[in-house]
Amino acid sequence: MKKIIPFVVILFIFAGFSCKKVKKQTESAERHGIINLITGNVSIVTKEGKEEKAKVGDTLIQGMKIKTEGKKSIAEIYFGENAVKILGDTIVEIKTLVTHLATNTEESSFYVEKGQFFSKVAQKLGKGDIYNVNTKTTTAGVRGTDFLISEEAGKSNVAVLDGSVEVVNNTKPDAKPMVVSDKEEVDVLEGKDMVKRQISADRLRMLNILLEIKAMREEIWNKMREQRAEILKAVEDQKQVNKDVLDKQREGDKALVEDQKKRDQEMIGNIKDDAKNKGEEAKGAAKNQMEDAKNVNKDAAKDEAEKQKEGMKPKIEKFKVDKDQFKSK
Repeated sequence: MKKIIPFVVILFIFAGFSCKKVKKQTESAERHGIINLITGNVSIVTKEGKEEKAKVGDTLIQGMKIKTEGKKSIAEIYFGENAVKILGDTIVEIKTLVTHLATNTEESSFYVEKGQFFSKVAQKLGKGDIYNVNTKTTTAGVRGTDFLISEEAGKSNVAVLDGSVEVVNNTKPDAKPMVVSDKEEVDVLEGKDMVKRQISADRLRMLNILLEIKAMREEIWNKMREQRAEILKAVEDQKQVNKDVLDKQREGDKALVEDQKKRDQEMIGNIKDDAKNKGEEAKGAAKNQMEDAKNVNKDAAKDEAEKQKEGMKPKIEKFKVDKDQFKSK
């Protein structure tokens, strides 16, 4: 019994832990960017590699690229309340643009192959939200800010107008990230240490003029509202799916616990019956041994009594007469 009971307890503990397991949800909904302004020559490259001329109102999804040709070409794009400005002679790929439904968090990441890419993050990102801009040499992680990232011939520059950005040199994985804040910039070169500096007054004026974002057009805003409503509905639907999965898991675990409990009870009952039977067998065997011992002792006592009785009998030796002595000589 002492060896079985801990095993039964472990089974109950296991069943208890299984009640807490919930199927991890990885569903996500793609978000859209919408072009708000175009100047000059701007094109979109689809996931399949097809290049098309861009126009205001076009929607952009992850996997697409935006190309501007000519120094004066510009594209302004809204991703929800956040806006980006793609300057001349630039190629940017939208790497990730999704809402994770299970956590209702947003993930946005862009890759600048060459040129200049300005981000205006309208508000501090929520817990779990991700907004990254990458180049060959750097990764800039954002928490609510306005900044410009440039990439040219393997050299990147991150200039922060407002807020702060965590900058990583991708070519030096052991180097610590650097936080670049208001009116600061840093060059990122392959294999080199980063050194930040204050943005010069002339460059700052130029950036403020160049990087001013136009207000979102009404039709663009309406599209964004519709998209937001769709995503919110998808989030609510996912929450219901999560709840249904959790309820189903709980019911399944409850059934498992009850089934295990029944089997444990049957096992304990069998153990008790087996122990009782073995006890009865042991008792019978002991009784038989006692009877055998009693019989053996009785026979031995009888033999000993007979032996003693025999020993107590007087031994009478017959007198032997020599008859020859009475014969006449």
